[in-house]
Amino acid sequence: MSRKDVSLGEKRNKQYEGAPMFKNIINMFVVYALIAVFVGCDQVDKNPQQVFYRVSQAPIDHGVFSARGEFLAFVSQDQIIVADANDGVVVVQFALSDTKVTDIAISADNRLLAASFMTYVVVWDLVKQEKLGQFTVVGESEYAKTSKVAIYNNPMFLLIGMTDGSVNIIDFENKLAKRVKHHDAKISFVALGPQRQLLLSAGHDGLVNISDARTLQPKFEHKLSKRVTSLAYNLEQNLLFISDALNEQWVLKPFSSQGNSIKLSYRERFRWFRASAISPDGRYLATGSSKFWWTLWDVKTGQEIDASAIQAVTSTAMVLDMHIDRANKLMTLSSDGIVEYWEINTLINSPD
Repeated sequence: MSRKDVSLGEKRNKQYEGAPMFKNIINMFVVYALIAVFVGCDQVDKNPQQVFYRVSQAPIDHGVFSARGEFLAFVSQDQIIVADANDGVVVVQFALSDTKVTDIAISADNRLLAASFMTYVVVWDLVKQEKLGQFTVVGESEYAKTSKVAIYNNPMFLLIGMTDGSVNIIDFENKLAKRVKHHDAKISFVALGPQRQLLLSAGHDGLVNISDARTLQPKFEHKLSKRVTSLAYNLEQNLLFISDALNEQWVLKPFSSQGNSIKLSYRERFRWFRASAISPDGRYLATGSSKFWWTLWDVKTGQEIDASAIQAVTSTAMVLDMHIDRANKLMTLSSDGIVEYWEINTLINSPD
């Protein structure tokens, strides 16, 4: 989406630039004061966090960054809102008649937004700010519901993961709809790899699968003992991070002839990861826990570099999504509706 396209949304949503932004500033100081009280001023001073703001006054269940981290989309009560990730200015919002959203996604070119509901998917055009269509989806089981969605543009392409372990693939250009079932339980992750040549999926059966996107034949599989709770990939660097709900967290090289893999190392008996991101250069991994912490890891060794607490206004705050740009700046979006920017280089270069 060009800045010209975005300006249309900014003009339409001019009312959000006044009082809400002032409230965000007030919230920022209130949250900062609370954090200072609970974790101590010394720790706050050492925090690599640079900027934060609140995009939603209400807790959010679903929130994602766009592929390049320019925008974010989230569900807030009876609306889906798309905002500029740099400052939280609302670009566009869509009212929901059905609030049972199971997942949301933005296309890599920032032009399309998709939301999955229990038995159907809705697609919106973000530039024209209008609904493009609604599509009913089913699984192999008659009781299957949607669980994950991914959307792509030019040409338009939809992936919908289902609770029975099947994945629906809708190719709008060729008017094709296919379904594949590599999993025996709910799909927790689905995406296309570079140039749309690979289909990535993971499920509550613990299986991670990479298939040929055209033939749907498996090219790589890895099985964890528990359900997959987090997955991040950088296939340009041939890296895949997967985590289960107990103590298996691996950085894999799925297409390496050497087949070497790295297990994350920590002192606790187990950790549970909710979100993750691999840096574009493949050197660092960021993970979000089930609580209000995120951790930075060295990809080559699996060793923890450092950990930081996110800003939180509720006791249940956790990271919903993460994104690392080419300058090693990390963005996190929390269930409290707070966006934070973190300088990874500050953590790497800081003295022990």
